[in-house]
Amino acid sequence: MSRPLAAIVELQTLISRLRSAEALLDGIPDWMKELHEEYSAHKSQIEELDEAVSDAAATRRQAESAVADYQEKLKHFQGQIAQVRTQREYGALLQEIDTVKEGIKTSEEEAFAAMERQDAAQSSLDEERKAFEELDRRYAVELEKWEKEKPEVQKKAEALRAEIAELRSQVPRQHLAHFERLLERHSGQALAPIREVERPKGPRIWHCGACNYRVRPQAVVEIRGQEALVECDSCKRLLHYAETAE
Repeated sequence: MSRPLAAIVELQTLISRLRSAEALLDGIPDWMKELHEEYSAHKSQIEELDEAVSDAAATRRQAESAVADYQEKLKHFQGQIAQVRTQREYGALLQEIDTVKEGIKTSEEEAFAAMERQDAAQSSLDEERKAFEELDRRYAVELEKWEKEKPEVQKKAEALRAEIAELRSQVPRQHLAHFERLLERHSGQALAPIREVERPKGPRIWHCGACNYRVRPQAVVEIRGQEALVECDSCKRLLHYAETAE
């Protein structure tokens, strides 16, 4: 191609459009973002409350199981009282019984506290789920609408891929390789427009539209007159003279 810079500028435009289309296909359109954020926040809240209910229920089960174990131990120790023969054995047994009773008390308190947490979390969960119903219906409607629009976006993305492939084949290999290295280095933006600094008088001054570094006048001449591939001296993107700079 006789005008590689023009082709590369067009290639960058097509690639940017394709990336936007692909990001849209993988995400949510702008008109759904506010609803999506509200939906996600409520859903997250429901999941947190559901987890809180489960955690409290698990703690309650563990505490109740501990109570049952302690009660079995208490029965065992109480059954041994009749078999005690010495005062020392009797004192040791009473100490074991007191320890078990304290364990029962502590576990019962833990079970009761867990039950209260479970009931509170379940009540909040029920309220949140009820409030979520209308939002869920609205979200389903909008999501269905977006799913119907997706094929058209996919079609545009496929057309862009075809255009990009065709344009790549027209750019000289060394220029294309240079562009693609910069594309990878700069997260998909290999080019930067040249912007003229507005000033009332004096010589014209230009700067890089990406990093604001000053562009040499000779570079501007080479780019405008010869369509040379010139990198910014600072950020190393390929410079091009945007129409808005006229």
